[in-house]
Amino acid sequence: MCTLRRPKFAPLAAWLLIQTLALVGDASGQFEGMRGRVPTDANTLVLIDAERLFGSRVADEQRWNARRRAAFDAGLSALAPDASQVVIAGRMDLEFGQSVWEVAMARFSAGRDVSAVAQRFGGEMDRIVGRTAARLPNDSIVVQISPQLLGTHTPASRQDVSRWLTSTDKTSLDAQLSDYLQTAFGFATRVGTPIIMAIDLGGGFSAAQAATRLASFSAITDADGGVAAVDELADLAASLQGATLGITVGDTVGGAIRLDFDKSPASVAKWLKPIVIESLRNRGAMIDDFETWNPSIEGNTFLLRGTLSVAGLRRALSVLELPPSLSEALEVASSSSSTGSGGASPSQLYFQQITQLLDDLREKPRRDGVSTFGQAAIWYSRYARKIDQLPILGVDPMLLGFGADMANGLRQAEMAMRGVGMRSSVRTAQNSGNSGPAVAWGVAGYNGYGGWRAGFIDPRAGSREQGRANAVIRTEERVSGAAFVRQVWQNIDEATATIRREMTTKYEVEF
Repeated sequence: MCTLRRPKFAPLAAWLLIQTLALVGDASGQFEGMRGRVPTDANTLVLIDAERLFGSRVADEQRWNARRRAAFDAGLSALAPDASQVVIAGRMDLEFGQSVWEVAMARFSAGRDVSAVAQRFGGEMDRIVGRTAARLPNDSIVVQISPQLLGTHTPASRQDVSRWLTSTDKTSLDAQLSDYLQTAFGFATRVGTPIIMAIDLGGGFSAAQAATRLASFSAITDADGGVAAVDELADLAASLQGATLGITVGDTVGGAIRLDFDKSPASVAKWLKPIVIESLRNRGAMIDDFETWNPSIEGNTFLLRGTLSVAGLRRALSVLELPPSLSEALEVASSSSSTGSGGASPSQLYFQQITQLLDDLREKPRRDGVSTFGQAAIWYSRYARKIDQLPILGVDPMLLGFGADMANGLRQAEMAMRGVGMRSSVRTAQNSGNSGPAVAWGVAGYNGYGGWRAGFIDPRAGSREQGRANAVIRTEERVSGAAFVRQVWQNIDEATATIRREMTTKYEVEF
C-alpha cells in the first residue's frame, strides 16, 4: 500500500520533482489549439522552445541536434525529433506532494495515429467526444485531438477526459489558467525564454505550517540569528505566490530561479538562498550549479541567477520526465507504421529496452554529477517505474518476470539509499542522548552501537568525541548503503546474463 508522506517545506524542490517536460516552438501563436486546452485548475506548467534549445551555439558545439533522436537517453529531450510544440500542465496536491492529474499535448510536423500507440502498448481503442482515443495500461488515455496533435490525460478516467475535451472545446484563452501561470506563458511568448518551469503556490501554505518546516532547516538553526528569523520567514512563506525557473541557451546556458511573494522579502533575503539550496538537497533535486548563482531582490521577487553547465541543464530536464505515453509512445505513433528495431520481436525489444535503461542508470551518477544517496535514490525509483511501464504485449512471460525482478531490485536499492540518511540521523541522535554531560563523558572509548563508556578527561572532550563518533556513524551507514547497492548490481548482472542465454536458446536469435 502506498503511503502519502507530507513533504518538508520545500515548494521549489517539490516543483522541481513534478514529473513533467515540454517542448514548444516560438512566436505568440505557437500554443494555438493547445494553450486553451489547459484546465483552469492547473497549478503546474513547463514549456520548452525546441528550436531555440537545439538551434543554439552550445547545442551546435555539443551536437545536440545531430543526436536528437537519441536525446531521451542523453537526458536532453523526451520526444520524437519532429515534435515541435508541447504543453504539459497538471495539478499537484501541495500538502502531500502528489499529482492529482496531468494533461500533456504534443504537436508534430507530420501526422500521428493514436492507434499505433494502442497497438504497441496493448491499449484499448475508444471514441471520446468524437475523437479517437486509446486507454493504456499505465493509467493514461491518449487522444487524437487533431491529425498532428496528440494529448494524454492521467489518470485514465474516461469521464474526466470527456469533460476535459468538452470544456476546453468551448472556453476561450482568457478563461484559462491562473494569473501566475499566464505570466509564465508570457515569459515564453513575449520574452522568448526557451525553457520555463512554473508552479502556482498561492494560498498553499500557512505561516504555522511553514514555521514547523523551517524549524528543521540547518541553514537557519545553525546560523546566528536564524532561530529568531523563523517567524518572519514563515510569514513570508505564507505569502508565496509561485516559483518559476527560466533557462536561456545561447553561447552558454544561463538561468534564473524566481520566488514571487505578496510582499518584499528584503528583510530576510540572506536566508532565502540557503533555504532553497537545502530544500533541493533534501529532496535529491539539487543542481550543483545553483550554489554559485547570485541572489537579488526585485520588488516582491527573490531571484537567483547564474550559469548552468551542460550536466546541470541535462539534470534540470531529466528531473522533469514526460509521461511514458508521450516520451515513448509518441516515438512510435507515426502515420507510417513502425516495426521497431529492425523488425525485432516484442521480446527482443523488451529485453533491449531494459538493458539500455540499466546501462543508462549505471552511468548516470558519473555523467550527471549525482553526488548524494538522496539524488541517486530518485533515479533508481524513476528507472524502476520506466521498466514497469515498458510495452508488454507479446513479450515472453519469462522476460516479464525478469523485468519485474529488475524493477524490484532497483526499488530495493532506492530504499537502501534513502535509509542511509535516516539511519544516520537515528544513530547520531541516540549517540547524543547516550553521551551524557560533556564534563562526565569523554574519549575513554566508543563501542559502536552501544554508545559510550565512561572516562572523564576534560570539559570539552565529550563534544569533540561525540562529533568524531557521529562522523564514524555516517561513514558506516554510507559504506553499508553502498555495499547493498553493489550487491543489487551484481544480482542484476547475473540475472541479465542468465535470461539472455535462456532467451537466445529458446528463440535461436541473439538477445
